[in-house]
Amino acid sequence: SCATISRVITKQNNVKEETRRAIEELLIQYDYRTNIMELRASELRQKMILIIVGDLDSWYYMEMIRAIKRETAKGRYVVVIGYSDNSVQQEEEYVKIAIQEKYAGIIFVNVRGGDNISRLLEQSGMPVVFLNRGIRLSDFDTIRSDNYYGSYMITSYLIEMGHRKIGHLAGNQYSSTAMERRRGYEDAMCAGKLPVTGKSIHVGELNWESGYQYGERIVKEGLDYTAVFCGNDLMAGGLLEAFAHYGVKVPEDISVVCYDDTPVTARAGLTTVGADPVRMGKKAVELLVTTIEGKHEEGSSIVYRPQIMTRNSVKKLV
Repeated sequence: SCATISRVITKQNNVKEETRRAIEELLIQYDYRTNIMELRASELRQKMILIIVGDLDSWYYMEMIRAIKRETAKGRYVVVIGYSDNSVQQEEEYVKIAIQEKYAGIIFVNVRGGDNISRLLEQSGMPVVFLNRGIRLSDFDTIRSDNYYGSYMITSYLIEMGHRKIGHLAGNQYSSTAMERRRGYEDAMCAGKLPVTGKSIHVGELNWESGYQYGERIVKEGLDYTAVFCGNDLMAGGLLEAFAHYGVKVPEDISVVCYDDTPVTARAGLTTVGADPVRMGKKAVELLVTTIEGKHEEGSSIVYRPQIMTRNSVKKLV
């Protein structure tokens, strides 16, 4: 009957499976394009979750994405990754695509965000979670590490180990995460009654090259730090490479610690601080899915307390 065919086309449930298959075969046989294919494509898009990530070099973000992928598969969601290369414009384009194509939701991993993205998301009502970094003055679900506390802890640890001249390689000011870590370093130094001069803080770009350049600067300018705190794992890796090139030994000549515990830092034997990326990735999926299913409405902020992982990159000074 026409009614039965209509129920099949509109994907209603009250049709026997055998009848449904027979009707779909006939529709395909007679090239009927009412859009069974479009309906199925639309249904697929409604199970798609877009991950927008600004940086694919960091093992920390990769661990988050792996956790997201494993967790979303349990609910039969499909993950699509949009790499923005830290471009706000590219992030906006991905958001527009997700809204236009009616994706189920978006997880942002350490992106820049901005007023335009905030406006797009608010107008569309798209379920979103910001992971590791949120948008300032916006009420979206956010999951992050307590960056201030972690930096304060790791700097205080260096002070407890007898270090008084501690340099900090910070991320760029566009990163709220980097600014929180910088503030934690500064406050810990202040609490320890230690000076923070113009040379104490070097602003990098959260990448390997910045770490290497900073290492060269320390060697060539003869900066007399006894310890350095790097704002992330990539910069720490570059710093260690520069030190190795110039014959500077860690921790014999200088101690090094960093934020984010990843396979890179573990292999290098670095003492680190940070929250578990796998745990954060799983929580992001849990929060997003509850929003998609209409079980969660108000924006929430979940902050994980970081922990110090001590290895052999810090020398205790008498």
